[in-house]
This record gives sequence, C-alpha cells and structure tokens, in this order.
Amino acid sequence: MKSKLVLSPCVLGLALICVSPNAPAQIFSQDLTMRATTTSSGMAGRGGGTQTTTDYFSKNAMKTASSDGSDTIIRFDAEKIINIDNKNKTYSETTFKQLQESLNKLGAEMNSEQMQQMRKMMGQMNAAFSLTKQGPGENIAGYATEKYLISGPIEMEVWACPSLKMPTSYYDVMKAKMPANPMFDMKKLYDEMKSIDGIPLKTVMTIKMMNMEMKTTKVVNSVEKGVISASEFEVPAGYKLVQK
Repeated sequence: MKSKLVLSPCVLGLALICVSPNAPAQIFSQDLTMRATTTSSGMAGRGGGTQTTTDYFSKNAMKTASSDGSDTIIRFDAEKIINIDNKNKTYSETTFKQLQESLNKLGAEMNSEQMQQMRKMMGQMNAAFSLTKQGPGENIAGYATEKYLISGPIEMEVWACPSLKMPTSYYDVMKAKMPANPMFDMKKLYDEMKSIDGIPLKTVMTIKMMNMEMKTTKVVNSVEKGVISASEFEVPAGYKLVQK
C-alpha cells in the first residue's frame, strides 16, 4: 500500500473523508487493536497480493499499520491524515479541507459526457446502494458475527460482530461534507452501513470494471481490548516531512 488505506468498511473511503468543524470530539468509546490479513486479486492479474495490517481505534484517532512498511493515521481531532513511510523514515500530511478541495476539483474537471462514459465503462450506471441482512455469519477471531450484503456500484459482503459496537457517530463523521464523487455518492454507502450492528471482522469487496473484477478480502485474526498509547498516533521522532 505504499502509503495507503486498507479497503474495508472500517476504512473504505478514507481517501474521500472531509470532517465538518462540528465533528464529535470522541468517536470510539473504547480502545481496540485489531490484527488482520488482507488479500487482493488485483485487476487483470496486477496489483494483487497478501499483507497483514494492524488497525488501532482510540477515542478520536485511527491508525492502520501495514506489513509493507506504511502507516496511515487519521486524526479526527486535528482534522488531518498522516501517511508514514517507515522504510524511508518520511511522512506527509493532508488536512481534511485540502483533501476535499482537491477531490472537488477533480470532480469539477469531469464534464457530464466523460462521467457517463466512465460509469458505462465501469458498469456503474446504477449509483444506489442497498443493505441486506443475511443472518448468522462465521465465528471470527472468537466472536459470533452477523452477515450483511451491500449491493451497488461496489459490492461488499460484511461479517459484523454485534458485541463490538461501532458508534453511529463514526459513520456520521465519515460521511460529513463528503466531496462530490463523479461516479457515485459515497454518502449513500455510509447511510446504509449505519444499519450494520457491530464492527466488521471480515469483508469481501468486489469491484467490476470493463469486464474485469478485483476482489479484496480482509479477515480480522485477533481483537485486543486495552488502552493504546497516544504516541501510537504520532509521527515517530526523526522522521522527515515531505510534500506530496
């Protein structure tokens, strides 16, 4: 993931986040550390592979640490995203406002004809999302789950743990002032996900484009409860700031 995010309901769309000034000061009521394995088929046989990640959830911050040496920190309190390259000991920062402005500009540069062509190419003319609860799911990392199916431009199977609560405010924050997306409305995806009871412990996401398919599967292997040090969400000492 160079400096990138894991594609799962927990962090899907973080590249499109823009949090409003009135975002809740605290998102998660307890600290959680989740270790997972993510496998992607890539597109047309390219870009696939397997990696391990550790996701940290703590009050008003999130972090994904990847086995490829990259970390992504989302500071809801400071309204910024930090991408860390541990191999080169460098990092970059992007504010939610800057990210919104750049993505809004990208959307504005696409005229309606281009947008329709892209939607047709990706087979995504139907921009609606819908959520269906499918019943009891697998036992994952020692937790019982319920299975859900999200249908739409992106299809996702989700196994969520009802005993590990995902606060509704999390999805509200993720959706707040979402930049315009020329392909489909990501806000609708988060509206549907608010109905999922619990934190997703397994997701299978399928993207189809031009008769090609990319499937990404993320499975949580362990869940740890316990206080996470605030330093986990800071840039390590000695790392150099670089402009992206």
